[in-house]
Amino acid sequence: MNRTEKINSIISKRKPLNEKLKKVQKNLVLLNSEIHKLEKLQQTTAEKLSTIPGDPQFLQALQEIDFSKIKTEITIELKDLEKLSSRFARNTLNLGVVGIARQGKSRLLQSLTGLSTTEIPDSDKGFCTGARCTIHHRPEVATYGIVYFHSEQTFLNEIIRPYFEKLRLGAAPDTLAEFALPLPPLPDELDDAVSKAQYRYLEKYHTNLDKYQSLLLEAQNKQIQKHEIREYVAQNDSEGNHIYFKYMAVQKVELFCEFPNTDIGNIALVDMPGLGETGIGAEEQLIKILGEEVDAAIFVRFPKSTGDDWDVKDVELYSTANKALRLPIKEWSFMVLNKHKNGENLELCEYFAKSLDKQVIEVVKPIIIANCADPTEAKTKILDQILDYLIKNLERLDLDYSNFCYQELLRIHNAVSTELEKARRALGELSRMGNDAIEVPDFRPLFSSVWGQLTNKLEELLKEIREDAYKGEISTIFQNQLEQIEEACDQSREYVIPEKVQIEMLRNQLKSYDSAYSEYLHKCRTHLSREFLKIDAGLEELINDVKSKVTNVLVDADGGMLGSLTDQREAEFLEYMADNLPEHPSLQRIKEGFEILSNFKISYRNLFQHRIRQHLNCLTPDLTARLKNNPDAEDVLMKIDRFYDQGLSLCLQELEKFSTEPADAAFGIVEEFVDQVLRSDGAEQGWERFYYQERAQVWDNKFAQERKLNGIRQDWLNAIERVAQYNKREFL
Repeated sequence: MNRTEKINSIISKRKPLNEKLKKVQKNLVLLNSEIHKLEKLQQTTAEKLSTIPGDPQFLQALQEIDFSKIKTEITIELKDLEKLSSRFARNTLNLGVVGIARQGKSRLLQSLTGLSTTEIPDSDKGFCTGARCTIHHRPEVATYGIVYFHSEQTFLNEIIRPYFEKLRLGAAPDTLAEFALPLPPLPDELDDAVSKAQYRYLEKYHTNLDKYQSLLLEAQNKQIQKHEIREYVAQNDSEGNHIYFKYMAVQKVELFCEFPNTDIGNIALVDMPGLGETGIGAEEQLIKILGEEVDAAIFVRFPKSTGDDWDVKDVELYSTANKALRLPIKEWSFMVLNKHKNGENLELCEYFAKSLDKQVIEVVKPIIIANCADPTEAKTKILDQILDYLIKNLERLDLDYSNFCYQELLRIHNAVSTELEKARRALGELSRMGNDAIEVPDFRPLFSSVWGQLTNKLEELLKEIREDAYKGEISTIFQNQLEQIEEACDQSREYVIPEKVQIEMLRNQLKSYDSAYSEYLHKCRTHLSREFLKIDAGLEELINDVKSKVTNVLVDADGGMLGSLTDQREAEFLEYMADNLPEHPSLQRIKEGFEILSNFKISYRNLFQHRIRQHLNCLTPDLTARLKNNPDAEDVLMKIDRFYDQGLSLCLQELEKFSTEPADAAFGIVEEFVDQVLRSDGAEQGWERFYYQERAQVWDNKFAQERKLNGIRQDWLNAIERVAQYNKREFL
C-alpha cells in the first residue's frame, strides 16, 4: 500500500474499536449511577438502623463503606474514555502544532498546506492567531472554511467564568446582558503583574462585546470563503493592527483545502493559538485539544541566533501538553527546531538538539531541524518523517492507550468489588445458610423448646399411624371407598344390564345372539373396570389425610411452629418446604425427607389393578361360558346379569384381602420422613440453622425487630447486586 492507503487503513481499523468503546462507556455510566443510588440508600439505611435496637457494628460497618474516591476515578475515566472515543471516531489523522507564540508555527502550517498569510495569519508584532483552526486535506477543492461559534452559555461558562473565578470577581454573569454591566474591580490583594494583565484581557472581552455579541446570540455555524478566513481566526491584520474581534466568539474554525503533498491520506493539521498570552484558560484549552483532537503533537521552537537556550517556558509547555493523555507524550510528540532561512541559527539548533536530553522534555527521536518556511523542507524533513513514524507505530499507540484505560477500568473494577464485599458483610447475612455462628442469645432456648416439641409430636404421630394401621382405622377410608363403588355399580345396573327388547334389537343388528352377548359382556366389563378406577380418589384421600397430619404437627404452635412461613397447608405445605429449604449440606437429608413425602402417591393401577383384572374374565367373551344352543334373549340376559354380579363380587373380595396395604404404605412413608428429618446425622443442627434464619417469622413477637432488619438487609443487598451487575469484568 502507498502512504495514503496505509493512513486510511489505520483510520478504518479504529471504527470497530469505537463501537466497542461506546458499550464500555455506557456500562460505566450505569455503574456510576447505581453507585450513587447505593450511596443514597447507605444514608437512609443508616437512619433506619438508628431506630432499631441492635448491633452497633452494623452502623459502623456502613460508615466504613466509601465510594467517594471511586466516583472521582470513574468521572476521570469517563473523560479519558471520551478522549479515546473521539480518537477512534475521527475520519482523519490529526497533527497538532504546538508552541509559544512567534516560534514559526504559522509558517510551518503555511508550508504544509499551501495556504498564505491571508488564511493562516502570522506576525512579528504581538500575538496573531486568535482562534483554534483545523486544516483538512481535501483534494481538488477550492479553499473554504466553516466557523463554529460559541453559544451565549458556552461563551460565558468556558471563556468568562474562569476569569471571574481566578480573579475573585464574585459571581460570574449568567447572561450577556449581565456581562455588559461594568466589571467588578480587581481585588486589592491581587496586585501582581500577572493578575493585572489577566484582568486587562478580560476587559478586552468586555469592552469589545458589541463587536461580536451578535455572533454569540445567533450561535450558528457559518461557511466562509478564502478571503474571509483571517477576520475570524486572527487578532491583527497583515500590518499588525488589532482590528479583528470576531475570533472572541469563535469556538473553532475548520478549513478545507488541497495540500501541496498529495500522498498523505486523510490528515488534518490543528493550529492552536500560541501560548504566552496572559489570557486565562489557554493551558486548559491546550490540554483539551491535545487530548481530544490530536493523534500527534509537533512542538515548534525557534532558537534565536542572538543567543538562546531551553528555558522554563519550554518545560512548562511540555509539562502542560503531557497532561493531555495517559499515553506518555514522548511516544507521540515531535520537536521541530525552526532553522532560519539563511541558516544563521543552525549551530544553535544543533546545540538545542544535543542538549534536549538534559531537559525533562522527551519526544520521538531524532530531533528535526528544518526551515519551517520552506515548503520542501517542511515536507521532506518534517511531515514525511512524522507520517512514516505514525504509520509504523500508531496502531501500537492506540493499543497502548486502550490498555492504559483498561488498566484503570480494571483498577476501578477491583476497587468497586472490594467495597461491595464490605457492603455485603455490613448488615450480616441474609442468605439462609450464611452465618455459621448463631449469636442471638434468646434463640437457643427457643430452639431447644421447639425441637423438643417437634420431635415429640412427630414420634407420637408415627406411633398413632402405626396403631391406626394395626387396628384397621386407616383402612376404613379404603373400605368406605369400596362400599361406595359397590353401591355405584348396583345403582348403574339398569344402565348397563340390557332389557330383552334391547337384546333383540342388537341381535337383529348383529345377526346373532352370540354377537349381541359378546357386545354386552364387553360393555359390562368396561363399566366395572372404570368404576374401580375411582379407588384412586380414596387412596389419594388416605395419603393426603396422613400428609395433613404431618403438616399439622409442623405448623401447630405446640409442634414445629412453622405455620407463619406460608399460608399453604396440608400437602401443599410439604411441597412448599421441599421447594424452599436451602441447598446446604446440613439440610440435605431434611430436604430429601420433605421431597419424598411431598411426592409420595399410591394408585389403584400400580397397587391393585393387576390383582383384580383376572376376576373380570367372566365378562370376557373368549373366557366365559357360552350361550346354549338355539339361545334367545332370556338366555343372554340371564348370563349377563349373573356374570356382572360375579365379577363385581370377586373384585371386591380380592380388594378386601389387601385393604391394609394402603395403611402400611402410609405408615412406611411417614416413618421414612421421620427418619430423614429427625434421626439422620446432623438433623438437629440442620433444623437449628433453619430456625435461626427464619426466627423473625417463627417467633414473630420476639423477633419483630429482626424481621425489620431483614427487610432492610434485602433492600441493601438488592442495591449491591445492581451495582455488581454493571461491575462485571467482561463489561469493561
